[in-house]
Amino acid sequence: EMAEDYLAKEEEFKKRIIGLEEEVGKLKIEDKVRAEARSFEGKPKSEVQAAFSRKEQEVLHKEKMVLLREQELQRLQADLQAKEDEIKKVKEPLTYKEEELLRREEDLVYREKVIQAEQRKMEEAKAQGGSVEELDMKSRLEELKGQINTKEEEVRTKERYLQQKMEELRLREQGLIAEDIEAREQDLQVEVKQQKVKLGIARLDDLLFGGIPFGTNASVYGPAYVGKEVLVSLFMAEGLKKGVPVLWILTDKGPAEVREEMAFALPGYEEYEKLGLVQYIDTYSKSMGMTAEASDAHTTYIDDPTDHQAILKAVDARAAEWKKKYPTYRMAFRSVSTLIAYLDPTTTFKFLQPFVGRRKRDKAVAFYVIEKGMHEEQEIQMLGSLMDGSIEFKVEQLKSFLCIKGICDVQSRGWIRYTYTKSSLSIGSFSLDHIK
Repeated sequence: EMAEDYLAKEEEFKKRIIGLEEEVGKLKIEDKVRAEARSFEGKPKSEVQAAFSRKEQEVLHKEKMVLLREQELQRLQADLQAKEDEIKKVKEPLTYKEEELLRREEDLVYREKVIQAEQRKMEEAKAQGGSVEELDMKSRLEELKGQINTKEEEVRTKERYLQQKMEELRLREQGLIAEDIEAREQDLQVEVKQQKVKLGIARLDDLLFGGIPFGTNASVYGPAYVGKEVLVSLFMAEGLKKGVPVLWILTDKGPAEVREEMAFALPGYEEYEKLGLVQYIDTYSKSMGMTAEASDAHTTYIDDPTDHQAILKAVDARAAEWKKKYPTYRMAFRSVSTLIAYLDPTTTFKFLQPFVGRRKRDKAVAFYVIEKGMHEEQEIQMLGSLMDGSIEFKVEQLKSFLCIKGICDVQSRGWIRYTYTKSSLSIGSFSLDHIK
């Protein structure tokens, strides 16, 4: 701050000095004029005139010199303008050259990046034991395979949908469901003879050496949105196709939602209901206040999901009727997790213990859906002790897998990859407990 004040004062003093010097110069000129005027005082007129003549000559000479200098200045200005024009002409190509050099520099930088990218490709190709062209071809091939698989899946889905619609129309128009059941009577007799039921998924039946034994109680255990419900729907649909009755015990949805799901697994599902092959034990609708919907002819309604005695009684009554006419029946419990949420694990265990025993005595095959993530490991172990085995699901790195635990002899106990849609579940290959 002091330095700034000092510089400001110094600048102010310089301006004052310049102003004073100008005033001194003016005063000197005035003194000189006055001195010359005094020198002419008292001198003869002729001498004064001679002096004025000299002064006049000097003024004329100086004026002439000024004019000459002005001409010289104009000439110099013209020369300067010419020089500036010449410099401008020289600068223009230089500017162009400079821009061209910048463009070339940018081009070199781009080429350097391209070369580096090519070098990386070559290094990757070298690491993988192939050429750059092969690496590009592999990358392109993988991309095309992905596109082809996506398109194929879309086509397959559309084909399945069209086939289902055509099948449903055929069945509804011609009323051939009863004939279809009669035609598959032989398949049912084979199942009765072998004491095994098929799941309706060919590769899964192969994995189970032909199906699940009569009297099996199995849990279907896994996280949400992995296709557990599709497996159960296909299992129930396979029984209906052979004229085997099915029983749904519902704790987390109503019969209408089950019908929507079953329409994908079995075209004409409602026709099987009309034949008396489908029954529901619904603990969900009334507990949710859906009294208007609680009027289905094929449904037994339970007021409260915690009324396990009413559930047991309703199932036993239905089973007693079917045992008179059918060698077996299929049952799906959707879901045990909801029942535990309403009750508690110990109470649920006490309810399921006689329930499971009676299904085994009836030679029924029953699936119990259990949601992963809703229960502690101890609860799962406790429920597992009641079951003959389980079909477990999991998802790893966006891929879905299932495995069979217990139930019966199987070809593999390993995790097997699968894919699913609303109407199908496709099992991958299995060999020596390895996924292929």
